[in-house]
Amino acid sequence: MSAGGKPKSVAVKTLVEFAAKTGSLDRRFTPAPSGQEGIEGHRRVTSNRAIGYQTEVSLSIIYGDITFRGRADGFEPSNNCIEEIKTFYGDAIKIPENHQQLHWAQAKCYGWMYCAQYGCDEINLALIYFNLGDEQEYRQDETWSAVALQEFFEQLAEKYCAWQAQINQRLLQLDSWVEQLQFPHGEMHGGQRIMAEAVYKAAATGRVVLAEAPTGTGKTLAALFPALKAIPRTPVDKIFYLTAKTTGKQLALENIALISSNDTEIPLRTLELTAQEKSCLEPDKKCRGDSCPYALDFYSKLEKARVAAYKLPLLDKQQLTTLAYQFEICPFYLSMEMSRWVDIIVADVNYYFDGTPLLLGLTNEFNWHPYLLIDESHNLIDRGRAMYTAELHRDDLLSAKKIAPIAIKKTLEKANKAWLTLLKNLTQDTSELQLLPVLPEKFGQALVEFTNSYIEFLQSNPEHPVQETIVQDFFFTALNYQRLVEFFDEDFCIDMQNTGSKKEILTLRNLIPATQLAARGMFAHSACYFSATLHPAYYYQTLLGLPENTVYINVPSPFHAGQLHVHITNQLSTRYKDRKTAIEPICNIINEQIKREPGNALAFFSSYDFLQQVEMQLRKTLIDTDVELLIQSRRMSEEDRQEFISKFNQHKNLLGLAVLGGAFSEGVDLSGDALKGVFIATLGLPQVNPINEHLKLVMQKKFGQGYDFTYTYPGIQKVIQAAGRVIRTKTDNGYLWLLDQRFQQKSVSALLPDWWHIE
Repeated sequence: MSAGGKPKSVAVKTLVEFAAKTGSLDRRFTPAPSGQEGIEGHRRVTSNRAIGYQTEVSLSIIYGDITFRGRADGFEPSNNCIEEIKTFYGDAIKIPENHQQLHWAQAKCYGWMYCAQYGCDEINLALIYFNLGDEQEYRQDETWSAVALQEFFEQLAEKYCAWQAQINQRLLQLDSWVEQLQFPHGEMHGGQRIMAEAVYKAAATGRVVLAEAPTGTGKTLAALFPALKAIPRTPVDKIFYLTAKTTGKQLALENIALISSNDTEIPLRTLELTAQEKSCLEPDKKCRGDSCPYALDFYSKLEKARVAAYKLPLLDKQQLTTLAYQFEICPFYLSMEMSRWVDIIVADVNYYFDGTPLLLGLTNEFNWHPYLLIDESHNLIDRGRAMYTAELHRDDLLSAKKIAPIAIKKTLEKANKAWLTLLKNLTQDTSELQLLPVLPEKFGQALVEFTNSYIEFLQSNPEHPVQETIVQDFFFTALNYQRLVEFFDEDFCIDMQNTGSKKEILTLRNLIPATQLAARGMFAHSACYFSATLHPAYYYQTLLGLPENTVYINVPSPFHAGQLHVHITNQLSTRYKDRKTAIEPICNIINEQIKREPGNALAFFSSYDFLQQVEMQLRKTLIDTDVELLIQSRRMSEEDRQEFISKFNQHKNLLGLAVLGGAFSEGVDLSGDALKGVFIATLGLPQVNPINEHLKLVMQKKFGQGYDFTYTYPGIQKVIQAAGRVIRTKTDNGYLWLLDQRFQQKSVSALLPDWWHIE
C-alpha cells in the first residue's frame, strides 16, 4: 500500500527502466518512429500471424504490495510464444546492446507474468525488430523456464519494491510532519493570510487563484506554505514552483529552507531544475559515453547516485554538482531522474508550459495531481508567446545547404526556391517587418520534405557527422515550425523581416498564448498565478487562458503612502518625437532630487538609445557632484548583472541607468539604504511596429480593447514593477519620479497602485 492507502500499480515498462537499464547516456539525435508509426508497424507484424494469434495480451502480477501490469504485444498459442515487437529505422545490427537488453527484460517480465497467470512451466519468447523502412522482421527466439523467469522478474521487482517502500515510509512521515508544521514567522500578517487562505481553498476545490500581491506581502511564503499544508488533506501530491527568472527560483528555495528550518532530518524533498547548458560540467564534450566521463555508464552509476540524492532534503544546483563529482554522473540527467521522487520542484516555467515539457509529461505518465505556483505570472504572457513561436533564418538555410549531404541538399534547395518565391510577393530591400496574409504552403511542404529526408538519411547513416552541424540545428527549427503550424489560427501570425538581405527571418509568431497555456494548465489539480502586477485581472485571466471560475484576489499592500513620495511631472513628454527636448529637464530633475535627498537611485528609460542620450547630458549635469553612474549595457552576462546590483549594497550616491522591462526593473531586492529612489522616464509602452499594430487589431476584434491590451496594460505593468524596487520592507522610505505628463491621465493613473499618494 502507498502512503495514500491506495494499491500501487506500476507498468512493466517503468519497472524495467528503473531496475534493468544499463549503459551510457547518448544524446545524439536518433530518428525513432512516431507513436502512430509504431502502432501501424505493430499492426503490420501481427496481421501476418496465423488464426488464433492474440494481440495486446493484458497481464498483471502482484509482488509485495505492488501490482505490476502491462500488455504483451502478441501471443502465439500454437508454439506457446510471447512476442515483444519493436519498430525501428536503419540497420538492425546497430541497435545498441543496452537497448536490446532492456527490450529482453520487458519480454522476460511478460513471460513470467503469463506463466504465473496461466500455469505454464516454460514459455518461448521472441524479440522482433520490425524495420519500417523495408518492412523486414528481425527475430530473436529464446526458451525460458518459468522458474528462471520468476527469478529474473523478482530481482527487478525486489529492487523496485525496496525503493518504493522507502518512498512510502517517507511520505507517511511527510504527512505527519506537514500536519504539525507551523508558519515560520509565528503569525501571518493580514495580506499573507488572505492569500494563504485562497491558495489552500484552491487545493481543496481544484480551482485556480489569480493573486495580485504587492511587493512586501511575502507572497512566496504565502503560496508555498498553504500548498504544502494541503498535501495530506487534498489530492495535491506535488508542488511545481515555476518562475521566469533565476532570482525567483532563489527566493523560492530560500523560503523552502525557512519553512523546513534547514532541518536535515525532515521528510520533505525539494529539487531545483537547472537548464542543461548551465549545469553541464563538460560543456566542450558531446553528451555521450564515448566523449563525456559524466555520460559514460550513466545508468550503471545511477542506482547509487539516486540513493545518495534521495537522502538530501534539498537538491539544488550546488548539491547536484557535488553528487555529480562524487559519482561521476551527469548532474542534469540526475536531476531529470530525481524529479520523479520529490515533493517540490522549483523550475523555469518552460518545464511545464513549453512544447514538450518534462513536468507535464511526468504528470501525465504517473497521474500526478500537481499544484502549480506560478511566480511573477505577468511574465508568462510574453514567455508563452516566445514558447509558441518559431523563427527560421534564411542564412541558416543557406549555410545548411552548402554543407548538407547530397540526399538532403536537394530538399534544402527546394526550400530556398520556395523562400525566394515567397519574397517576390513582398516589398524588397526593406528592414521593415512585413506580415504575410496566409501560411506559405509551398514553403511549408518543402520544409516537410527536408525534415523527412534528414530523418531518412540518419536512419541509414546514424553515425554521420552531419549531426554536429548547422544542418541539424535547422532541422530542429523546421520541426518546431511544423509543430506550430498544426495550431495556427487567429492567435498566430506569420511575418518576414530583413527582406532583400539574404538574412531574412520568417517567424510563425504567437500573439495570444491563452489557448496553448490553458491546454497545459488543465492537467494540474490546482494553480496559483501570482505577481505584484496583475491589474486589471480580466487582461491577465484572458491572456493566460485561466478558467472562468478563477478566483481573483487583490492582497492589500503592507506599505502606506507616507513611505513613498510619488511625483509626476506636469509638462514633460517622453514620446519619441519629444525626447530631445525632454533630456535636459530630466537631468535637472534627477540632479535636484539627488542633491535634496542623497543616496542610491535607479533611472529607467524606454530604450538604450534614449538612455545613452540622457547619460551624455547627465555626465555634464553631475560633473561637480560625487554621484557615480552605473550603466546597463546591451549584452550583460549574469555575472555583470550581479555585480551591477551588488554595488548598490556596497556604495552610496550611485545612480544606475537602465532600460525599463530589463534585468533591473524587476526581481531585484534593494531594501533600506541600498536604494532611495527611482526615476521612470517612459510609460513603458511597447514599440509601435507592424506586429504590435496587428496585435492591436486582433485584440480589438477578440476583446474590444485593442490599444489597452497591446500597449497600455503591458507598459504600466513594467512601470509598477520598476517602482516596486524602492519600498521593500515596512521600514523603507523613498521617492518615485514618473517623468511623463501622461501619468496624470485618468486611464493611466487608475492603473497605479491604490496606496501610492501622488504629490
